[in-house]
Amino acid sequence: MSLLETLLKSMTSSSSLDTMSRRTGGSNDQMAALISLALPILLKALTENASTKDGAASLNEALSQHRETGSVAEQFETADMDDGAKILQHILGGNSSSVMNGLSRQSGLNNDQVGSALSALAPVLLSSLSAASNQAPQPRMQPQRPAIDLSDGIDASDILGFMQMMSANQGGAGVQRRPQNQASFDGSDLLGLLSMLK
Repeated sequence: MSLLETLLKSMTSSSSLDTMSRRTGGSNDQMAALISLALPILLKALTENASTKDGAASLNEALSQHRETGSVAEQFETADMDDGAKILQHILGGNSSSVMNGLSRQSGLNNDQVGSALSALAPVLLSSLSAASNQAPQPRMQPQRPAIDLSDGIDASDILGFMQMMSANQGGAGVQRRPQNQASFDGSDLLGLLSMLK
């Protein structure tokens, strides 16, 4: 299971969604949609930020400061929202407003709810990345590349893998009518949001 899949599984568990819903006032479905859309964006931005020497050093320092070991639901419950807001601003920079607006439109949550949710999610994401970075490295030679591989940043194959995974999670159905205000997982929403960071 890839890092992105692992993060999505833990952050969209029923207990995690219940906690996020209580903190933001949104529904569990809206929280699941928001997290599924936001994680690839945040990971892409982190990857881009870490592509420079200074950016990598800054990320490494941030990871060293976030080593919480409780469950994701527990971390969501106790997350420092002020710290999370600062992390988001650092990760997204000048794209913060456009990303927040886009996530609001796609998830059906208002901007305040998106801001609160992401402020709780950001410290948890860093703690999860810190834990992952401390695990034993994967062998250099891989017989087959996984569908989603963030070791080299997020590229088209990772996006395709994510889209396929979300399609499978939705039952693999063909064309479906989506209820108003419900985020689509056909990839168009994700690609549109990712383009904001280019």
